[in-house]
Amino acid sequence: MSSLHETQIGKTRKIAGYVISILGSFMILMAGFQKIIGSEEMINNMSGIPNFADKLVFIGALELVLLLIYWIPKTSNLGFFLLCSFCGGAIIAEMVLGKFPMGGIMISTLFYLGTVLRKPSLLGIGS
Repeated sequence: MSSLHETQIGKTRKIAGYVISILGSFMILMAGFQKIIGSEEMINNMSGIPNFADKLVFIGALELVLLLIYWIPKTSNLGFFLLCSFCGGAIIAEMVLGKFPMGGIMISTLFYLGTVLRKPSLLGIGS
């Protein structure tokens, strides 16, 4: 009976992890596409950072590649660490713009929580 309960908790944890990871992924996906197509809002947001506005397509493509690496099962751990690093850069970029880095903090938190719920062994805390 205890084993069945633990299995159910494990399934619920994994489902919650996927839902949270998908939310973070959707945010990165939308931001990446907005940068690639050169949306006016994204251009305005990035124009305050020196030398970034002309690199929007590269940054957007990088976001999408990192997201792809994250969702490929064999490379998901690498994708997780690369996305967390990318989010760190987003936090710094928001701070350079004089904003509170809510977007970067929120996205990195979603990736961290989602990944840890799906793969607790990644942090060495069991299965």
